[in-house]
Amino acid sequence: MNPQPMLDVCAFGYITREWEVFPDGKVREIIAGPPYYFSAALAELGDSVRVVTKVAEEDVGILENLRGLGVEVVNIPAKSTMKSRLLYKPSGREIEVLSRGEPFTLEDLRLCRGVRARYIYLGPLSTEDFNLEFVKEAASIAPVVLDVQGFTRRIAGGRVEYVDWGWKIEAAPSISVLKLDDREGKLLTGAGVPEDIIDSLHGMGFKDVLLTTAWGVFIGIKGRGIFSAPFKVKDIKGRTGRGDTATAAYVHSKLRGLKPEEAAVFTAAATSLKLMRPGPLSVDEEGVLEFISEEYGVRISVQ
Repeated sequence: MNPQPMLDVCAFGYITREWEVFPDGKVREIIAGPPYYFSAALAELGDSVRVVTKVAEEDVGILENLRGLGVEVVNIPAKSTMKSRLLYKPSGREIEVLSRGEPFTLEDLRLCRGVRARYIYLGPLSTEDFNLEFVKEAASIAPVVLDVQGFTRRIAGGRVEYVDWGWKIEAAPSISVLKLDDREGKLLTGAGVPEDIIDSLHGMGFKDVLLTTAWGVFIGIKGRGIFSAPFKVKDIKGRTGRGDTATAAYVHSKLRGLKPEEAAVFTAAATSLKLMRPGPLSVDEEGVLEFISEEYGVRISVQ
């Protein structure tokens, strides 16, 4: 009898088509979606990852770029692809949804069964992409890593509205790693200080909390404390995908058995390298470790 294959991460979420509209009228089309930057970074760091997504037949070409980066992509044929227009204005960024993806179902989890995944990643883009039953069932297969951003985004009239995540308390026991930024943290907890946000989320029952800010990253591990490290960026050229890269770097740190304080530095360093270049992370594990030695003045050994 052949043993089941081992996979580091099985990731669920939409690979999307997006158009960035800048104040000067310039428009740039990009391929994006939470699992895009997340899985590309994991592959670059040396981890095995399968992405399960839902893209319409006419748009399947957008998956080839990710496959070219060494990521296994499984597409569940859908009637529509998640498409949006990102409007950059002096007041901030607005998201206009052009077409929505189809929600993931319990049946879709079959694509993670039988591969002995060490983690399952969920990257929603709206409140309707995954439900509580999906999260609970995923947790019965492997520890769940959740990027919460989509659960704070309600689509109404083709526009994104930012809301609290209504069933966070019920989901907390099923989430092993919760990723969010400080704005999402304020929505979920009402707190504005990273340490207070993390303490509040721990009080709700979440375990590992990865929080990104403009300054850097904060990692709160329930019962062990909060660990942080700053970004080291000279010139930002690749803002899109920052949070997804941070999530990938933290998961990689856990896969390699790094200590919490080392994981914070590794996550901040990998994200810094991504921020300085457009597109997905293009530096491997060795390159990140060299950057840490040069910019953070510490040496980290990986298993």
